[in-house]
Amino acid sequence: MRCHGQLARPVFIEKMLAYLKNNLLQGLRVSPFRAPLKSLIPVPVYLCASLVIGFRVGLFSVGVIDYPMSIVLPFSLFIFPSLLEEAFFRGILIPNNAVTQSKSRIIAYIAVSTAAFVLWHPANALTINTTAAALFLDPAFLLIVALLGITCSVSYMLSRSLWTPIIIHWLTVIVWVIFLGSRNKLLEL
Repeated sequence: MRCHGQLARPVFIEKMLAYLKNNLLQGLRVSPFRAPLKSLIPVPVYLCASLVIGFRVGLFSVGVIDYPMSIVLPFSLFIFPSLLEEAFFRGILIPNNAVTQSKSRIIAYIAVSTAAFVLWHPANALTINTTAAALFLDPAFLLIVALLGITCSVSYMLSRSLWTPIIIHWLTVIVWVIFLGSRNKLLEL
């Protein structure tokens, strides 16, 4: 099918592009500094729960990473996992206006986003990052991932800024990798 000398795009592609523009890009345009404080309420709950779980099962151990490239880690951890994972699991899977919808829809968005986020980790370990398989298949780790997914989902919905969950995710991974002994477990070199 041709339209004015160009191939016409199927309707579903047009709708998908419009959704991405109106959702993902809109979420990236909203400053996290304009987010209401209530969008950060899940963070202390997540921190306490994840620290208790992580220390209790031995996933966490206090100590600063001794890695020659550690200066690069905050930058690389910002791109992946923080920015890319949050763009997909929150920015695409949760509509930017989700908080205005019914409670059952809000819960469904959080559940789908979190389930996909949790399932991504074992899939990643079994296909891409095989050195992390033992960790990414650990039920305690997956519980912490689920709590982070819920925290980021709620924070995104309340702030309407993708930067809020990106920053939460980024700071979580930085602390875990640099100060809680995760570097060697995740990226054995």
